[in-house]
Amino acid sequence: MASVPIRIPVLRPRLPTSAAITPYLQAIDKDRWYSNFGPREQEFTRRLCGHFGVPEGSIHCVANATVGLTSVLLALGAVPGALCMIPSWTFAASPSAACAAGLLPYFADVDESTWALTPEIARRALDEAPGRVAAVMPVAPFGAPIDAAAWNRFTEETGVPVVIDAAAGFDALRVAKTPAVVSLHATKALGIGEGGFVACEDRELVQRMRIRSNFGFFGSRSATVTGTNAKLSEYGAAVGLAALDEWPKIRAVYEGLAKAYRAALADAPGISFSPGFGDNHVATTCNVFLPVPAGRIEGALAAAGIETRRWWGTACHRMIAFHLHPRSAVPVTEAFAERVLGLPFHSDLTTAQVDEICGVLRRAVAAAPAY
Repeated sequence: MASVPIRIPVLRPRLPTSAAITPYLQAIDKDRWYSNFGPREQEFTRRLCGHFGVPEGSIHCVANATVGLTSVLLALGAVPGALCMIPSWTFAASPSAACAAGLLPYFADVDESTWALTPEIARRALDEAPGRVAAVMPVAPFGAPIDAAAWNRFTEETGVPVVIDAAAGFDALRVAKTPAVVSLHATKALGIGEGGFVACEDRELVQRMRIRSNFGFFGSRSATVTGTNAKLSEYGAAVGLAALDEWPKIRAVYEGLAKAYRAALADAPGISFSPGFGDNHVATTCNVFLPVPAGRIEGALAAAGIETRRWWGTACHRMIAFHLHPRSAVPVTEAFAERVLGLPFHSDLTTAQVDEICGVLRRAVAAAPAY
């Protein structure tokens, strides 16, 4: 049987237009400085600091968020062969970053209400750990806020350093003592194609991470520590500057779509959104928790030409690359992996299409067997 053509895609990234980027590109042409902390990268970093209301030196841009996480773990003193506690309910980039830093992923569960690894869950998992836990990497689920103050206390009480994977969390980010890494991938709210940044009140840690992201160089051509090349190019920074110019307009679009979804599913029995969606932050995915397995719903949406996606798949502990790594019990993660579904969400979406999507979803859920 032939598949139905996709009428409503699940995602359509939108970066600044060439016209919006051109003035910054012309400045690059004039300076002929293309990477290595050039004028555009410095300006982009300063503007990010201004956006979040933090002193200069609190943010460092990187080539992508995955290498940013790795660099922070190295700057925190990652011990090769030790464990890095990570929620299994996350994207594969999180454990990949830990592995690149020489750590072994140790998967833990998440909280049912926040969808995130919490300090309380982490403390219990520490007691059950099969070895030394050298770091913890909580993840901001689909851009939702993370309680950085609670993680500050966790580190003070346990001595275990923490880095927050806030890949989709640009809008919800609050810079704190605990470092956070944000993605600027094309699919994210503030997208530049490929890129990211590290944000932390501890500017000395940011400087150590900056050194790690530049081959370990600090004031000379002799590497002081082992590092990598994680620098953001001038071209990426140029797109970032144009994206910041447009951010208020883009944010309003996402906010309006989120409100349309919440209104369309306000009285839908058993269907709930990811924490804070359309309430205290905006992101570029719309994820719903269903009262029945997502596998019983996807076909009905596909038959209507509506594309869906399970953004975090079946959870990391089930993936071939990571299934042999240690984990604690993860019943909440297992439930999310089975019942969370990503619906279309992008700037080309209309409110009429949102209503159509939600209507098909409602009917599919009502018709799906409960067992």
